[in-house]
Amino acid sequence: MSSLERFGGDREMRIGNAERDALADLLRASVDQGYLDLNEYEKRVDVVMAAKSVGEAAPALVDLPAYHKILDADEPEKLGTPDWIKWLWFGISIPIGINLGVWLILLFTIGAVYFWPAWVVAPLVVVATALTLAERTIIRPAEERKRRERLRRKRNSR
Repeated sequence: MSSLERFGGDREMRIGNAERDALADLLRASVDQGYLDLNEYEKRVDVVMAAKSVGEAAPALVDLPAYHKILDADEPEKLGTPDWIKWLWFGISIPIGINLGVWLILLFTIGAVYFWPAWVVAPLVVVATALTLAERTIIRPAEERKRRERLRRKRNSR
């Protein structure tokens, strides 16, 4: 997958004059930094200016470090597990641990004991699992959409 595919998401996505000009500026900066000579610059600018889609412009840019720096700076970091999910699971582990500890003490002191901690463990695990699944399937995708939209607006404002 080329860098332009990551940027555009689709090799067939059309680019306009503003994108072509920005890419030509990037090529010009690459000449100034010594990555391209003037002959190669002219060939690449011709490719970029003739490009109608992301896929057509990709060959002129994919090997330039400056282009990769721009793309890497614009890519949002992946969302990790939110702190509230971590604290939720830590929080339910405390009463579960206490109940299992008491049950084990009773088991080893008086013998076979009914597994009553299940009445504590089951509801806590069900609620924590439901909240975790809601975060993964509803909240996280909504946050990702918002972040992609902010990034798209930021790119379009340039």
